[in-house]
Amino acid sequence: MLKPLSTKTTAVTLILLLGACAAPTEPLNTGTLSDAEAQVYHEAIAHFEQLISEKPGEIEAVLGLARNLRWSGQTAKAQAVLESARAQFVTDGRYLAELGKVELILGHSASGAALLEDAAAKIGTDWRLYSALGIAQDYQENYVLAEAAYRKALDLCPNDAAVMNNLGISQALSGNLDRAILTLEEALERQDYAAKIEQNLKLFKDARDLCASCGAQYVKQGGSQILSAGLMGTDQEGPCTPHPQYTEKRPEMVKSLVESPSINIKVYFEFDSAILKPESLDVLDSLGAALTSGELSGHRFELAGHTDAVGSEAYNFKLSERRAKAVLEYLSAQFDIDASRIDTVGYGESRLLDSDNPEGDVNRRVQVTRLNAAN
Repeated sequence: MLKPLSTKTTAVTLILLLGACAAPTEPLNTGTLSDAEAQVYHEAIAHFEQLISEKPGEIEAVLGLARNLRWSGQTAKAQAVLESARAQFVTDGRYLAELGKVELILGHSASGAALLEDAAAKIGTDWRLYSALGIAQDYQENYVLAEAAYRKALDLCPNDAAVMNNLGISQALSGNLDRAILTLEEALERQDYAAKIEQNLKLFKDARDLCASCGAQYVKQGGSQILSAGLMGTDQEGPCTPHPQYTEKRPEMVKSLVESPSINIKVYFEFDSAILKPESLDVLDSLGAALTSGELSGHRFELAGHTDAVGSEAYNFKLSERRAKAVLEYLSAQFDIDASRIDTVGYGESRLLDSDNPEGDVNRRVQVTRLNAAN
């Protein structure tokens, strides 16, 4: 995080900043990982490597491996994985999108943008593609084209805080700091990505305190890492998701499970994985408190994972099963719930909640069902 510049050091520092901007051919700075983050990616990479060994032709496994390698900072390895599968998947928009992001991280912004545009032509409804394309244009300092891409992303996924954050970054890099600050203040009202948005807001306000002609250069000093974080922030999300559903607190959950056999709760996971996202923990804490309440502590339950219809049926089945088990592991660890009280099962896409919209967010859920009394 950059600190505000004092008046005494401003003139000298600005000379340095003018030479600090990464050229469009330099790799994006992906930052460093904590030990916990590195372990999470290590486990995800091992999982997708196992999937590929079982089914080499499974595109979801190839993309999952490349994506997690990229997120973990092993971008060259991600590129090698994708290049080895080029003949199989080069006409698939999902493959082109991931390859475009890898190219962008490696500093090949022009080829990355071309691949992302090709992918968007094939998958015109994926808002994440347009956000990534905006970042590619920002990296080439094509700010008008970048804003158009972000606006397209927001048309597809209205008011998404991650895209609004990326748009604000673009506006700041173009020198329009006042507009950037307004955009980020609006994004902050959405309550998602608050820590990152607040960090960028402070950076932009610090920059605004400098002379009008050099504020953008101050922002650009950290532009490479900011753009990289913006890319990850959107492409780690699944299809456009509203705020969580089924988020009743403990008393309402207890009442629902006493009166009816099952409820659905919204649990967010990292994209293409069974890793719980932080925004899921509140609803899982409510569920854990409900299952250990006096009214329900004597019952057994089933946790069933459900997916939408994106991806293959076999892949979705395994993913839903792993996600149900991840919820059980969290509940067992946090609430000392005996795992023998809870069965887990994955139904994949076989029990869509909205069959008229098979790719809809509402289908991605965990279903909690009250079974017979525990022995």
